[in-house]
Amino acid sequence: MPIWDPDDAEQLTWRFKVVGDVVEFYDTPGAQPDAPQAWVEAVVATARDLRCLRYGRDVDPDRLMWELSIGRTYAVTIGWHGTAGISGFGLCQGLSMNISFAEAAVWVADTAQTELAGYDFVQWPSRGRHLLRPRQVDDAAVWIDAHNDRVVSLIGDLCCHVSS
Repeated sequence: MPIWDPDDAEQLTWRFKVVGDVVEFYDTPGAQPDAPQAWVEAVVATARDLRCLRYGRDVDPDRLMWELSIGRTYAVTIGWHGTAGISGFGLCQGLSMNISFAEAAVWVADTAQTELAGYDFVQWPSRGRHLLRPRQVDDAAVWIDAHNDRVVSLIGDLCCHVSS
């Protein structure tokens, strides 16, 4: 389910995989500017965190084909193509392409968490019976243990804090 609309000449779309921490761009239609760095970094951080504290269906973040699209209102649509039994999605909440990394990371992490739980029965990230929640605290994007309102990790560094 690609989110790129070939009939919308004003839409910019970037398709990419995140393998480890490396972004591999694919099939970017036409000559386009670089993707907004804060949004790409938010996807990389979320993909890195998808490697740990996940229960349910297997999700290999290296196989997900992400899409980032900006339309004529400069709002960002984010999504991925389904793979290995994981459903695809594309979602826009009207957030600007110019927001900070922290704002983008919280939204990308929350969107991925909701999509995985809603359609693929994946609890992520979970420490036992409680899902961690992405939040912005000051200028940082963090995972919060909603049970006790404690910061567990920065978004993107979750796997470093698995045992804590």
